[in-house]
Amino acid sequence: MSSHRIQRALISVYDKTGIVDFVRALSKMGIEIISTGGTASLLKSQGVSVTLVEDITGFSEMLDGRVKTLHPRIHAAILADRDNPEHRRQLAEQGIKPIDMVVVSLYPFEKTISNPDCTFEQAIEMIDIGGPCLLRAAAKNHRHVAPIIFQPAEAGALLDQIQNFTGSLFSPRQAAKCFYETLRYDKAVSDYLQKQVEWSAASPSPEFAPNLALLFMQTERMRYGENPHQIAVKYSNRREVQEPNLCLTKHGVFPGPEMSFNNYVDAHAALELCKEVTRGLVGRVVSVCIKHTNACGVGVADNPVEAYKRAYLGDPKAAMGGVLAQNTVVDENMAVAVMESLDRWGKAAGGEAFFVEVWVAPAFEEKAVQAIRTKKKWGERVRLLSVGDMSGSPDESEFDFRKITGGMLVQTRDVVGLNEEQWRVVSRRQPTDQEMEDLRLAWLICKHTRSNAITICKDGMLIGNGAGQMSRVMSCRIATWLAQENGHRNALQGSVAASDAFFPFRDGPDVLIRAGVRAIIQPGGSKRDEESIAACDEHDVALVFTGTRHFKH
Repeated sequence: MSSHRIQRALISVYDKTGIVDFVRALSKMGIEIISTGGTASLLKSQGVSVTLVEDITGFSEMLDGRVKTLHPRIHAAILADRDNPEHRRQLAEQGIKPIDMVVVSLYPFEKTISNPDCTFEQAIEMIDIGGPCLLRAAAKNHRHVAPIIFQPAEAGALLDQIQNFTGSLFSPRQAAKCFYETLRYDKAVSDYLQKQVEWSAASPSPEFAPNLALLFMQTERMRYGENPHQIAVKYSNRREVQEPNLCLTKHGVFPGPEMSFNNYVDAHAALELCKEVTRGLVGRVVSVCIKHTNACGVGVADNPVEAYKRAYLGDPKAAMGGVLAQNTVVDENMAVAVMESLDRWGKAAGGEAFFVEVWVAPAFEEKAVQAIRTKKKWGERVRLLSVGDMSGSPDESEFDFRKITGGMLVQTRDVVGLNEEQWRVVSRRQPTDQEMEDLRLAWLICKHTRSNAITICKDGMLIGNGAGQMSRVMSCRIATWLAQENGHRNALQGSVAASDAFFPFRDGPDVLIRAGVRAIIQPGGSKRDEESIAACDEHDVALVFTGTRHFKH
């Protein structure tokens, strides 16, 4: 770590916001200022004494400013190891005075290319060369040179560090921050250039660039991983994702306990399903209960309490200790209803206890938070995640990633929702309007249920969900059994069912039909589709083919 005070500073910034006051303060500390053309002109015009880079190098800027600081007299002054006698001798021999601090802000490449009217030539001109070189050189020699990425909001704290000389500016932490910034910058350039190339059709997958670099910021340490003996942290994407997500949340009005890995996984599943149903059934209030990433309750209604009641009563036992998501702001009335779930509806349905681990909503009113925190003891611990409006379109630029040992699997997101223009009624009987409304809901829930998935709904409510089974007929049996177990035996009569993939045999539809299902929706595409159609026609059951599969592994 450096033991000398800063005597000379090189300033080269594209965005000059706040730079004059910052550099004036440096000058008052007796620090010599070296700067490049545009920055130097601004500083001089404001009465700040500046040494031009070209006065040090003896070489004028050229190529429209592309070459300014790329010179041995600048980089030797930055890179020299002050503890190495030979380095000191060579500097003295060349008459080069060391530079102790490098302050840079890079060309705004990402902002430039975010403009839809940006041309390729404009993008190329916004690729910074000198700035990253200066930062990297200073960061490499961080024991002697302070590498600074200038941020106006941080200028005051930075001046305090320089004035008080704590040494933190000459640390591996500061160097790592700068190298990460140049890494992020290079990634943005690489990603942009790869998008300009039409990759050969002979490549493994011409739809994707051949090289993928992922950059995330560590933003939170979690209580533990999937199990208590595992350590877990959360990383957030540097790029702003254009839809509600759990990396841009405020954890309620009052802080709650730390989230665990499983809390986040289940909360993500709840949020994604709630967004899906909100987009698909426009104008309806949606409430979702999730347990181990699968829906155990979904309710759709015209008001929040009724939607939640339907979701809770789908499976009161499973809802206990799960994640709740809703697409409306939580007010005091809604908060009290959830806190009183067991007393209002649960005991009559066989529930013995109830609490919520995580509650996801667009926002929580202050009185609602007060009711949640004080109404029941468990309310003190529930995590409240505010995510904003859920009705917007999904961000199709996002990818889905799945880690495997030694690598990563990457795919585009499944953003297909109710593509009803492709749906076909293949049975003799057409679904009724109410059946079609429930089929839409069942189809969306099924999409977000682990395969093999069978989802049963009735009157805007999930009443049975068979998830993650090795055979589809077993998922049918589980879905109908759960509906009966949770007091929905009567509701099964006239219910609807969705299957995330085709039925390979008619045994699945037969199980559903015997339980009382009157309409089924599935992708179709089996060699034995005619057997499933025949099973439905034999019992006057409506059957819809969507032509789209929604496996979720």
